[in-house]
Amino acid sequence: MANTPVIKKIRSWTIPMFGNTHMFPYGVLVVSDGETTKECRTREEGPMTFISFKRKRYEVVNTGHLYQPALALRPI
Repeated sequence: MANTPVIKKIRSWTIPMFGNTHMFPYGVLVVSDGETTKECRTREEGPMTFISFKRKRYEVVNTGHLYQPALALRPI
């Protein structure tokens, strides 16, 4: 059984400003479960930002603050 994925690196993280089509911060994350490492883009659906990793969805939760994020993954 594979481990729960962990964010290894934040490749890019954008805070949306005026004129942007996004509502929440978004970016590209490098995610690994110990076996597989993959670059994942965040997506928005309603009030939730999530990624897809190995056909499963994980919510991206910011435990820090807006300008210094400490991101974590939570299974949906």
